[in-house]
Amino acid sequence: MEYKYGFGINHWMIEDTLNYLYNLKRNGIKLDLTATRLFAEYNGNPQDNYRSIHIAGTNGKGSISSYIYNILRQKNNTGLYTSPHLIDFNERIVFNRELITDEYIKKFVDNNKNYIEEMAKEYRNPTFFETTTVMAFKYFSDRHADYASVEVGLGGRLDSTNIINPEVSVIAQIGYEHYRILGCSLTSIAYEKGGIIKETKPVVLLDDKPEVVAEIKKLAAVRKSKLIRVSEYCTVKDLEYDMEKIKFTAVTPDGSYNIDAKNSGLFQVKNICTAIAAVNSLENPPDINTVERGIYESRWPGRFEIVDSHPLVIFDSAHNPPAANALVESYTKIIGKKPLLVIGMLSDKDVFSYLSVMSRLSDSVIFTTPDEPERAIPPQTLRELSGNLFKNITVIDDPVMAYEYAIKSSDYILVTGSMYLVGFLKKYIGSPAVPFI
Repeated sequence: MEYKYGFGINHWMIEDTLNYLYNLKRNGIKLDLTATRLFAEYNGNPQDNYRSIHIAGTNGKGSISSYIYNILRQKNNTGLYTSPHLIDFNERIVFNRELITDEYIKKFVDNNKNYIEEMAKEYRNPTFFETTTVMAFKYFSDRHADYASVEVGLGGRLDSTNIINPEVSVIAQIGYEHYRILGCSLTSIAYEKGGIIKETKPVVLLDDKPEVVAEIKKLAAVRKSKLIRVSEYCTVKDLEYDMEKIKFTAVTPDGSYNIDAKNSGLFQVKNICTAIAAVNSLENPPDINTVERGIYESRWPGRFEIVDSHPLVIFDSAHNPPAANALVESYTKIIGKKPLLVIGMLSDKDVFSYLSVMSRLSDSVIFTTPDEPERAIPPQTLRELSGNLFKNITVIDDPVMAYEYAIKSSDYILVTGSMYLVGFLKKYIGSPAVPFI
């Protein structure tokens, strides 16, 4: 099947509009939803014109959002809103099997520039993410969506996406990333993620850590929300996996599902079960065949993605210790051969802990630079921070040169550490970044 990017003929002409969006910074710290609510109201509160599923978490939320979208789009007009993008901004906003067009982006920004600039004088301007969020909601409304699968950007309670009133809320795995903003304990972070739980609407919880479960249980009880824990809802049987796919039977109270998934990575098993629990919490859940077909047609670029076989090259955007643990487990069980690591990281990550986990997989690494100038850690600094974790360390500043060196040096290559590295190299090799097949 073909997919549509939806780009205009002169895609370069959108650059000025995107630069305008990227430059929408927050003036003054006002952590609330007021600006987003006002901006959405100015655009007719488009988020109220269709049903939504809201997905929060530290790890797994993007994959889960994609599975939910792909299931629901089988028989409904369905949107998907995720962040960040790997290659092009348009990836963030998907409707049915098309990415948002350049023309729509430009029209939305042009129609709202005066409002944005007036708000900067009266209160504060909507930020890049706030503007993009309202754009997504308006796009889905204009396309007459039945459903939208909406991924939280950061946290939950005060995230711009939290102006929706979803049919079901989903909370994936929770970790310490962004602890400076969300709090230094799992309880406080779970409280922020649990801010997406709405009155009387069900919540699906993937995480099983005691502190997380206790906090989400408390929030669900206060909001009279039915709590569905994935570990209790779904039993996995007959698991098979290789480099190309995962197959298993998901046994649930709502039926047994024969899952054949094109996404590799054993961590996807729990994500798939979470998506099944979420769609079955809807008032009109999809039938078993629809769920199975939706999972089969899902892909999530940049997560245990095999982009070449000779040599074997895997891209994985794991950038925190829990994601690294999941990556190491999957790689060890599925591939089993020591890879040459190509790693680039950002300065706001738990670098040493991440590298400690990755060193269990290989003692050979190339440190390079992600495509994010403001936050990229210089490769030489990564070398110093890694201490004695790796025996063989090569520093190559340019990511393309690092990649070319890697594929000439090893039969097994794993590119990881940052979405900004994975996305840059996907663009370089011409690998697509669409969430469906």
